[in-house]
Amino acid sequence: MQKICKYAILGITFLHVLHIITPLYENILACLTLVLFLFGLPAQKKGFRTITLLFLLFGIGILIAYKLPFSIWVSSLNSMTNIIAIIVVMQLFALPIEVGEYSDAVEYWLKRLFQKESSLYLFAMVVTNLFSSFLLFGTVPVMVALFDKALKNSISEYKRFFATAIMRGYTLVLFWAPGAVMILLVMQVTHITWSQLFIPGLIISIIGLLTSYVIEHFSGLNKPILTHISAPLTITQNEATHKSFHIILVILGLISSISLFEMLSIGTSTGRILLAGFLVSSIWILYYIRHAKLKEVATLYWQGGITQATDFSLFFIAIGLFAGAVDHSGVLEHIQPLLQESVNQLGVFALLIIPVVFIAIAVCGIHPFVLVVMLGKILLALTLPLNHVSIALILMLSSAIAFIISPFAGMSLMTAKFLHVTPFDVSIRWNLLFCLIFLIEGLIFAYVWSL
Repeated sequence: MQKICKYAILGITFLHVLHIITPLYENILACLTLVLFLFGLPAQKKGFRTITLLFLLFGIGILIAYKLPFSIWVSSLNSMTNIIAIIVVMQLFALPIEVGEYSDAVEYWLKRLFQKESSLYLFAMVVTNLFSSFLLFGTVPVMVALFDKALKNSISEYKRFFATAIMRGYTLVLFWAPGAVMILLVMQVTHITWSQLFIPGLIISIIGLLTSYVIEHFSGLNKPILTHISAPLTITQNEATHKSFHIILVILGLISSISLFEMLSIGTSTGRILLAGFLVSSIWILYYIRHAKLKEVATLYWQGGITQATDFSLFFIAIGLFAGAVDHSGVLEHIQPLLQESVNQLGVFALLIIPVVFIAIAVCGIHPFVLVVMLGKILLALTLPLNHVSIALILMLSSAIAFIISPFAGMSLMTAKFLHVTPFDVSIRWNLLFCLIFLIEGLIFAYVWSL
């Protein structure tokens, strides 16, 4: 079954790459999507399977209740498969990162440049943010291994340092990275392009990084590093500089490629991200084509890397069916007048209530991916004093804070387990102040951006 899922995912990815130059073969895509769903569902983790089946049933129920035609079933089933394709392509970046041992360059600068905890803290967040822009889900284990080895005996409050730097650096990439799942979902729901989100998203991300740095600097992370990090280095300064330049070049290549494709009107908004990711990752892989380690890493990717995102893939198929059913059925038209009246009564305070409700629901256990689709469609149906870009920023802001502050989120649980602390420490005790300040900053910025 795993092999069938693997070929179905590759087929879906190939069709979306092909769609950049040809019409999308929707019926073939729907067949591959259905195969992936049926064969992948038994292997899906229980938590994801429950929410996947729930949205599948809701979507099918709406399609049947409103007697929507078969063509709507097909388009709804396919509606979020482009996200699956992008995840698969973005995972290709893990190959050159592993083959080229780029983490050694980060470790070199860790050991050579910093004397105070606060400057090292900012560096750790920025590195995590940059790596997350193309490694996505694979960033966390890379950063865990790297910072644990280099910093554990050198920082006075290591557990707080690690929990806040990694979680915030990783989450703040949601605002600007072209391959981040959250930004793709928001683009899908709000029908805006990545280039419209990039500048404001990058500004909010920088605001978040600086806010985090200031909070931690004045909360105790302003001491000299306890001991000089003098463990043996595996590379020279020239090699570290060379590899650092590679990483910056890859990120700039992604950004400039997407911008160029948009200027030339090549493909759809997500299609441009897919094409840019495929081209840049392929060039980077070709750079190491003669490296002895490439074959081994590529084999590991083929055996397990492609199917790592199966849980998310099935989830996106189900939620895509649900979103397509809601779009074409007119369900939102029945509840829009009531919601609009509530928004009118709240006035500008509605901008504060909406993200607070979003975060509260997420903390109770509903995944932010689900909330972005559901609340995003509701918000777009209302008359708000915001343009679509600002609504998208508020959705991403709410999601980012929910990922950090929820004790039940995967990031909180994994970090708590690694550091041998409670999820409450990671999410609330160490991150609550940052989340409150960042929420206010983000809402003010989103409102000003719409003026």
